[in-house]
Amino acid sequence: MAVISLLFLAVMYVVHHPLLVSDRMDLDTLARSRQLEKRMSEEMRQLELEFEERKQAAEQRQKAENLWRGETSADQLMLGKTDTGWTVQADDHSGPLGWMLGNLWNAGLFCLFLLFELVRQNIQHEPAFDSSSDDEEAEVRVVPVTSCSWFTDFPSGVALDSFYQHYVYNANRDLRSTCEFVESFVDDLIEACRMLSRREAHLQLEDCLGIGAAFEKWGTYQETQKFDILVPIVPPQGFIFVLEMRDPALGRRCGCVLVELECMCKCEKLLGDVLCLVHHNSDHLAAAGKWNSFIKGSLCTGSHLDVYKTVQWFRNLVGNAWALVAHKYDFKLSLPPSATSCELRLDYRSGRFLSVSLVLGVQREDTLVYLVSQAPDQEQLSSVNWPESFAACEHLFLKLIGRFAPENTCHLKCLQIILSLQDLENLPHGASCPVLTSYHFKTALMHLLLRLPLTDWQHNMLSQRLQDILWFLGRGLQQRSLHHFLIGNTFLPLTIPIPKTFRNAEPVNLFQHLVLNPSAHSQAVEEFHNLLNEVKSLPSAPLAEAY
Repeated sequence: MAVISLLFLAVMYVVHHPLLVSDRMDLDTLARSRQLEKRMSEEMRQLELEFEERKQAAEQRQKAENLWRGETSADQLMLGKTDTGWTVQADDHSGPLGWMLGNLWNAGLFCLFLLFELVRQNIQHEPAFDSSSDDEEAEVRVVPVTSCSWFTDFPSGVALDSFYQHYVYNANRDLRSTCEFVESFVDDLIEACRMLSRREAHLQLEDCLGIGAAFEKWGTYQETQKFDILVPIVPPQGFIFVLEMRDPALGRRCGCVLVELECMCKCEKLLGDVLCLVHHNSDHLAAAGKWNSFIKGSLCTGSHLDVYKTVQWFRNLVGNAWALVAHKYDFKLSLPPSATSCELRLDYRSGRFLSVSLVLGVQREDTLVYLVSQAPDQEQLSSVNWPESFAACEHLFLKLIGRFAPENTCHLKCLQIILSLQDLENLPHGASCPVLTSYHFKTALMHLLLRLPLTDWQHNMLSQRLQDILWFLGRGLQQRSLHHFLIGNTFLPLTIPIPKTFRNAEPVNLFQHLVLNPSAHSQAVEEFHNLLNEVKSLPSAPLAEAY
């Protein structure tokens, strides 16, 4: 009986908790689970009844055999229980004492199961976070969500939507049309650059791609004043790029771009009579050597593509291309100095201006991961190191979410509200720049977009989803762990083209610097608390001065 009880509890636990990642289930899954639970309960009840009937029948047969053999004890005869009933024996638990012990065992197991459930639910409660100023490492104190007042006073969806309409939507009302114009203008400029470049002597420019907050439509007013454009480059005719990736354990993920002559020997093997132009044509060898010397002398350091030299060549090319297309536009174009990107400033007669940043990129294999000329945080790297960028992959992911999600979802609104409120904060005393960036909040949002059904991001669930994003990032701060969205994420859709090694790689912790720098972690926790206070005081916050 005890074994069956234990088995029953185990089955019930599996039925109640079939998921290892999250207990969140949709209605269909919940209904199926309840039907399975009911069917399993009925089957276990029938098995218990059958087991009890067989046990009683076996006991009756044993008693009959003992009576026939004359082995019935005097106690049993005296009690008049030779035919039916319980026998009280010291070494057997089938009598009244055994029944009590068996029920105590079942009751104990049931109480243990309930206790485990209560402890598990308390552990799974969303934590709130508090910083300790007395500790040198500013450890975070975990408080159950039920005792955290800011969750109970969280603004309603109506208040959040009102804030969005007045201080986010109005500020970015013309963003879509502006993005379309910027992409069209840059396309025109790139086409003029192609007309001025030679295929055998210059890098070739491919179609550009808008990236970043403005083109993904989640940025705040400040972030959408600058438009980032990725301009992929390919080697000249007769040359190839060989990417040499640096070990990520050494620091920032980056690589070098080795420029080599392209060998056509494989054409000899495939086509038979075709000769390798590099190895069999002296004239081509001389021309290739000439252009090889020119390219490596003007664009490379050694045999590796130099970031600064390449950007300077591109700036000069854009300046010459502008002379070909300037008659089409009614603004003045200037090129502010920059070592890692081609900066454009478009000044209109009305006084309005636009800032456009053209970032060069070298594609990794057949993926949307690029080695780019500009580091996101302006980290100083050597001239031959090209930082790795995942902006195109993230842009595609958010574009797919927008395509398949229900109409008027709130996922981008959540991010815009958080970042707009973050702009209202004052940095902690002594801090020169924030530790928590928009990329951290964007990463938290993308993780939740994979974990929650898209139907959970409908407009009427704005308040709940905003709480989820804050809780997710807050838990990451407490654990000092926030995994990169693309590296080591086994849940990433296969439609996102990334290198094969990324899917099975170890997750990258974006908060690793907080583990190594306790003061930075303390500042991040303080910034997070300030953001929570801004959210909590949203209805009465002085928002009119936001922009």
